Amino acid sequence: MTTHNQEAYRALRAYLTHLLTDPRDKALEEVPTPLRASVEAFMQGKTVYHDAADRPIIYAHDLAAWAHQVVHVSGLEYPVALATVDVDRLRQAMAA
Repeated sequence: MTTHNQEAYRALRAYLTHLLTDPRDKALEEVPTPLRASVEAFMQGKTVYHDAADRPIIYAHDLAAWAHQVVHVSGLEYPVALATVDVDRLRQAMAA
């Protein structure tokens, strides 16, 4: 595994772990691109609200449930190409 891939894996894991305890709701567009389809699939039938800019917002508890599912139960339903993961953007997503 390349150094970038190792760093990308650690960043993905840190992001998912962060979501387990982050109390803030997030816009769907704030979810990193490689993970967005998985979140959208998980959110089918769940409540999403829209902010003043009409962006879909996901409740923090739903994001935590999704992260728990990925980390502890099923994993991602599709492979994430680690070489394409933007590590800096993932880290920024945790800070936002």
